[in-house]
Amino acid sequence: MLFENDVAIFMIQLKIALKEKFYFVYTLLLPIFMVFLNKNLNFQDDGSLYIYWSYIVVTTVFNGFLINIIRLRESGFFKTLIFLVESKNMILLSNIFVQLIIVQLEILLFNIFVTLFITHLSLITFLYGFLTSFLATLLSAAMMVVLLFVKMKQDSFNFLIGSLFVLGIALLGLHPNGILEYLLTILNPFQMIYELYIVHCSSSTLKFLIGSCTILYLAIAGFLLPKISINRYLK
Repeated sequence: MLFENDVAIFMIQLKIALKEKFYFVYTLLLPIFMVFLNKNLNFQDDGSLYIYWSYIVVTTVFNGFLINIIRLRESGFFKTLIFLVESKNMILLSNIFVQLIIVQLEILLFNIFVTLFITHLSLITFLYGFLTSFLATLLSAAMMVVLLFVKMKQDSFNFLIGSLFVLGIALLGLHPNGILEYLLTILNPFQMIYELYIVHCSSSTLKFLIGSCTILYLAIAGFLLPKISINRYLK
């Protein structure tokens, strides 16, 4: 019975995610369009791909995890789901699992498009994207958990997360170095996920920073997730 409830809540979360088709316009179709426009760039290595991968991961988690949980909570449907399955943690974990599946599907489709229309990607690149994107999705969600505890007016909150989203994308395009790179890696999910994908090419200092931040963010998220309120937070 418990397993059936887990499957049911997973299917509900998956249907909610797939119903929001507009999100796929800028989580998948937009990066495909942008990579096609920039197809004359040098794709001799996979470094050019990682910016697009990081964009796909963070935007998918932003909409599918952060925005979706907020909407469920503010509409009162979060309480309904908890009444059905009697487990807040299961609802949150099933949502993250749905994001893992969607991210993997989007990364796969993006890579297939690049292979067919721009340049051949090796099976190793496909495998690397598949394996690394699991951790990238979990880390991206972990970095956003703290926003679920922000309590303010609805309009102010919408402006806050919208501004953070746009600023994060803009800062990713800076290609920072030195201290600024370290700072943005810690604070900006787009930069963190990008650095995670290129960690094998990074300096020892940056590798240590990425590893430490990954462990810290995952630990903090593990501590905070059970404490997320089921009541409305936004006024």
